[in-house]
Amino acid sequence: MAGLLKGQVAVITGAGKGIGAAIAMRMADEGANIVVIDIDFENANKVSKKIESLNVRSRAIQLDITDTKKISNIVDLIVREFGKIDIWVNNAGISKAIPIEQLTEKDWDSMLNLNLKAVFFCSQAVFTIMKKQRYGRIINISSMAGEKGGQFTGANYVASKAGVLGLTKVFALNGGEYNITANAITPGLIDTDMAVDLGFTKSGNTVPMKRLGSAYEVAGAAVFLASELSDYVSGHTIDVNGALYIR
Repeated sequence: MAGLLKGQVAVITGAGKGIGAAIAMRMADEGANIVVIDIDFENANKVSKKIESLNVRSRAIQLDITDTKKISNIVDLIVREFGKIDIWVNNAGISKAIPIEQLTEKDWDSMLNLNLKAVFFCSQAVFTIMKKQRYGRIINISSMAGEKGGQFTGANYVASKAGVLGLTKVFALNGGEYNITANAITPGLIDTDMAVDLGFTKSGNTVPMKRLGSAYEVAGAAVFLASELSDYVSGHTIDVNGALYIR
């Protein structure tokens, strides 16, 4: 355990698997106490049990973050149990490749509700706590598609992830005087279940580094943004994509 986050409390949404689970484990390895939030409690609990083996505190919480009325209650519960929230990672999200001509209003709403609306209301709830603490780190997992558009991801996904980048700047601007930073991570082609679903697992040769990235590598960027190493970094987006997309 290296200890970059020793004694801090980190909450990660969608942490039952994939990038969220990797962030939870890597932050725990740096000494943070971890709250694992996921709609699938079984997966969340498995991750939480692994984290406890690292001799830090952990708690698994089942929550559908699109049920925005429950978010504040969960945030209050975490503060009562852990005393504070230092780090909040908005990772939960979905992706589905739907051609423009076939995209329905239901498709649009379900994507935006989880990938953007819930991100705002989670951030809003924890922002109130962080202002009182005069400290906090908000980390949003966006997507390369949110920066450059996407031909193979739905327009609703692209819009939601672009919106997350905008929200990141809003919270950075409004949180600065309270020592709250807000930053985003935009993964490229990462070897996860989502990449499998979208058919990207055979796309490694299109990446200059000639391979897909790992969830563990995305988690490294999250640890940096959560730690004192990034104290003066806010409103920024870190691309983790093996040089696939250079601005």
